[in-house]
Amino acid sequence: MAADARTRAAVALPPEGLAPAIAFAAVKKQTVEERRTEILETTCEVVIERGFAGTRISDVAKRLEVSSSLIHYHFDSKEQLLAEAFAHYARKDLAEMVSEVESSPNSIAQLEATIQNYVPEGSDDVEWMLWIDGWGEALRNPMMKKISQELDEQSAELLERVIAGGVASGEFVCGDPRAAAMRLTALVDGLAVQFAAHDGMMDRAQLIHHVRTVAAAEVGISPSAFDIAETPPIGRFTVPGAVTEAALHQLVSRVADGMTRNDVDAWLAGFTPDASWGPRPGVVVKGHDELAAQFAKTMRGHQYLVPVPSVCVFEVDELGGVARGRLTITERSKTTAGKTAEAVLLYDDRYERVAGEWLIAERVCDRLDAS
Repeated sequence: MAADARTRAAVALPPEGLAPAIAFAAVKKQTVEERRTEILETTCEVVIERGFAGTRISDVAKRLEVSSSLIHYHFDSKEQLLAEAFAHYARKDLAEMVSEVESSPNSIAQLEATIQNYVPEGSDDVEWMLWIDGWGEALRNPMMKKISQELDEQSAELLERVIAGGVASGEFVCGDPRAAAMRLTALVDGLAVQFAAHDGMMDRAQLIHHVRTVAAAEVGISPSAFDIAETPPIGRFTVPGAVTEAALHQLVSRVADGMTRNDVDAWLAGFTPDASWGPRPGVVVKGHDELAAQFAKTMRGHQYLVPVPSVCVFEVDELGGVARGRLTITERSKTTAGKTAEAVLLYDDRYERVAGEWLIAERVCDRLDAS
């Protein structure tokens, strides 16, 4: 109240020679929302120093150089002030995390960004000091309990969206993203308390290693995939994670099965619409129509032709959505005249991820041996 009186006095008596209109323009009165925000942010500062239990309204008023009655004008009780201050700070923190996660280029990078943002920076991490103290205050303050639960649920929902997005894109395999998100957030919460509250139990690198290990198991990838996610430049080919590796093996097997069954539609389903196929040196066909015609020509005169993939080596650029493979194929065949043959072929493949599904974009065959 005293501060407001001083402000009015300063406005009422402008310096000599200064027009009153200019004097009034120089003083900008805070809106109710601006004042509330200032009180909430100052309350967070005091809570960080004193804890929720040790923070009094008079402490906040003193820091702001206002009367306690001004705080009571905006907030009915200390419990409401503490709860809304916690919500104000935590929601800003959560919004920043959401922005960073959603700007990451793929689901693996998003999961890594979630882990990096969620895990405390250190034992003096301000956000985590508030979260841990807030959980304790929630046991005594019904308003804090409601807000704390809401914010915890939002954190878990963000992780659930990341995992579900990875499942949809084909990067992850997870039968229940919601349950996986709950388990991971519980793990981080528990480890974070140990990390922040106790000395020497683990450092941040060890904490992240624990979380990555469990996260990788939850979504069916290799823990090493997170190392790639930290710096994922386009054009960088690396060993695929378990999910991509399995998807590429499945693709190769489906295409081989289509040829074994002489089913051109099943075989073509493994190729992009504009894919190219070089069945032998000097012959290259492109597009589904040409591929289908060449398939019919290859299968003509055969009772069966069975390509058996024996060695498959894949490399993947997850960010670019492309991969390449080197396959060793044992091809067994029998002509309509009853003659059998066996050949060893090399396939040089290029794959593209289309709508979350890996397809062959280019295949070149080279015959190593035949009998």
